[in-house]
Amino acid sequence: MPYITVKQSPRHLQMTLEEMLAGASDLNKFVLNNESNTHTYFVERPSVALLEKTDVYRMIDLLDGFNNLYSALYEADRASLYRQFYLPKKSGGLRQINAPNDELMSALYHLKAIFETHILSLAHTTAFAYVRKRSIVDAVRRHQANESKWFLKLDFADFFPSTTHDFVMRMFSQIFPFSEIVRHAAGRDALSKTLDLCFLNGGLPMGTPISPFITNVMMIAIDHKLNKELQDFDNRHFVYTRYADDLIISCKIDFCKDKVTNLLNTVLAEFDTPFSIKHEKTRYGSSSGRNWNLGLMLNKDKLDTRRKSGSKQCFTVICVTERMVSLGKKAH
Repeated sequence: MPYITVKQSPRHLQMTLEEMLAGASDLNKFVLNNESNTHTYFVERPSVALLEKTDVYRMIDLLDGFNNLYSALYEADRASLYRQFYLPKKSGGLRQINAPNDELMSALYHLKAIFETHILSLAHTTAFAYVRKRSIVDAVRRHQANESKWFLKLDFADFFPSTTHDFVMRMFSQIFPFSEIVRHAAGRDALSKTLDLCFLNGGLPMGTPISPFITNVMMIAIDHKLNKELQDFDNRHFVYTRYADDLIISCKIDFCKDKVTNLLNTVLAEFDTPFSIKHEKTRYGSSSGRNWNLGLMLNKDKLDTRRKSGSKQCFTVICVTERMVSLGKKAH
């Protein structure tokens, strides 16, 4: 029973998946050329029409080709392929960044291109980090559009480093078209090996071009579940957004934060996630005060898009860029 995510504008949300695909001669082209908003469907089995537009054997060949092309990287000591440096955290202390060397960086960019071009799986509509045409401002505006007055802000603890290869494989197996790849033994083996190159010391390193993509795909089912449950929870309508490991849940009226937190923990347990809520960073309050969200101020329906000084979002440290690599070199 896979999750299928397609791009569509808000006016199309009432259309069925079959109606969305009708007349689309190429699924990849259809997905890429629509607007940035997405809608996720949970289906018993993809339709024949959708499967006919999905060349699973070509996808498996691409993964096998990637694994063969970079076979030397699999055999190398994984730690030797990275250089470490540190960036300051807003809360104090330092955040460890693992930047791949040039050879591994090139391979991971290659893999990212394969995923985004040939094995495309779009992020859930509630995910705003590392998604084209989505930003921190868009995430906060989602709550502003709801006229939310009360905000619960939560963080995942050790989101990237605690994410395991087994967990990613299990979640990818529920996400189309990866769900079709793993139906074949050769496809499962190829995908497992490909993803293995993305891990360091048992977790996803912060500082590679592929880690953000992996987290957005693995979170599709969880984002979908949370968003659906919060649409009408405890006789209230909530808005849920996620920016990497930062979650915001808001409502027009006051609500019991413990009930919402318990729901979140229940969903995380349902999917047996290796990460959990960092309770010491949980905050709850109204927009009548200093209502900072992802480094932006949303106060009494007014959004100040100037970022809070020292906000960790000013770095976007998880998503690697050439600037990050240069920072790493300077640190040495």
